[in-house]
Amino acid sequence: MEKRVEVVIVGGGVIGAATAYHLRRAGVQVLLIEKRRIAAGASGASAGGVRQQNRHPAELPLAMQSIPLWERMERELGYSIEYRQGGNLYLVEQEEYLPELRAEVERQQQAGLGIEVVQGAELRELVPLIAPSVLGAGYCPTDGYANPILTTQALALAAQKLGAELLLDTAVTALLVEGNRLQGVRTTRGTVYCSTVLVAAGAWSRPLLQGIGVEIPVKPYGLQMMCTEPVPPFLTPVIGCRGRNLSIKQMPQGQVVIGGGWPGTPDMARDRGWPLHTSIRGSARDVTAIFPHLRSRLLVRVWIGLEAMCLDGLPILGGVPGLDGLLIATGFSGHGFALAPYVGRLMTELITTGKTSLPLDALSLERFSGVDSET
Repeated sequence: MEKRVEVVIVGGGVIGAATAYHLRRAGVQVLLIEKRRIAAGASGASAGGVRQQNRHPAELPLAMQSIPLWERMERELGYSIEYRQGGNLYLVEQEEYLPELRAEVERQQQAGLGIEVVQGAELRELVPLIAPSVLGAGYCPTDGYANPILTTQALALAAQKLGAELLLDTAVTALLVEGNRLQGVRTTRGTVYCSTVLVAAGAWSRPLLQGIGVEIPVKPYGLQMMCTEPVPPFLTPVIGCRGRNLSIKQMPQGQVVIGGGWPGTPDMARDRGWPLHTSIRGSARDVTAIFPHLRSRLLVRVWIGLEAMCLDGLPILGGVPGLDGLLIATGFSGHGFALAPYVGRLMTELITTGKTSLPLDALSLERFSGVDSET
């Protein structure tokens, strides 16, 4: 196979699928290449949180701009993604952390986010079964969650309906460079020439970029997720907690999905990760401390997502200095799912106009100039 297209996207996760969708809406010819299947990597293993609360200031504008896109996504794409805008609660159990919580909520309010502190009866009206140890929470009612596999598949299918080409079960083995310009990609099925390549391959982005001498401070990291048997409805908002590695949400079918950053062991050679007993126990301890009634519930699944963890915990978005035709969207560090709709739009703007409506300087690769990528 040898062909030419306008844009090649490497990676069939939610970032690649969202960008393919927006590119086709803009009339750009696009080929998305995925070495396995859509949502086979970090996107399919994601917790699915759509969160603005407690974002880094460099990420918060992207998260806020993404919400209107989430609100109309099912209607626009024509597929169910199980999106629920039930809010996000960030809990505090210690009295000494309440001033810090109030200050953080105020900072986010000043940035334009609709968020407040809730305590007492107001908090327990939102989550009646919460443990007595919880003293207060930051509450953002426009946060929520979606099904990450359904979302990624819906974006890819919608892009395909608009004319995008999806090349699955095909690995990109090399980026092709001539002089100071990217020319295309070499794959396990042949060569594709193009004007622009977007590398959105998550934890697999770094070795691909190293092949052309581009270093990014991103490493693979295994993040654990767990799921219970269906439980009678008790939880609408997504839950996080100060001092605990914890993210809790109840899916429409009743299962409780539990994350929060507990580690697993990454296995890049097998494109998977392995759970750790210490993480399973630690996660179970944290979730039952907040919701004691879950102690009697059966845990039915544990899995590990291979995340691209960036040195500073923020994504790398944009071009590579001195190399035309190459864009990067990776290093989301376990919290990129919520940003995907707007990141896809920004990458489309960059490809079609050379600039973005929201400045990305704080998230560019250039912020690591002079930094050892092995740090």
